[in-house]
Amino acid sequence: MSGARGLAALMEYVRDGDTVVVWKLDRLGRNTLHILETVKALTERGVTLVSVTDGIDSSTPAGRMMIGALGSLAEYERDLIKERTAVKRQASRANGTKFGRPRRVEDPMHIATAKRMKADGHTSTDIAKYLG
Repeated sequence: MSGARGLAALMEYVRDGDTVVVWKLDRLGRNTLHILETVKALTERGVTLVSVTDGIDSSTPAGRMMIGALGSLAEYERDLIKERTAVKRQASRANGTKFGRPRRVEDPMHIATAKRMKADGHTSTDIAKYLG
């Protein structure tokens, strides 16, 4: 199996006590974080994972240690990504970058009408059509 559909089908199919054999761990996901989430999900379901090329077998102590080490690295990577994103966002705001959709309606009457219509249960689409 290959691709997202194959992985989804595999995750639906496997049961406690099964063994999943992959040629290489990178076949289990799009990136390191996704791979490790998949490995964790399999392990939590009682599924043994064997990676032929990487020499990882989750039924052995050494294999479980490798999976744990990879999990720690993934957590570290996730934290670095969050940090970098926050720093970049802060720098962008300092340079005047606005985030989110630009406000297209400046007329206070339109804004008040839209809020009133929303409170009355009208959909955003209906409000936008009404206000043009």
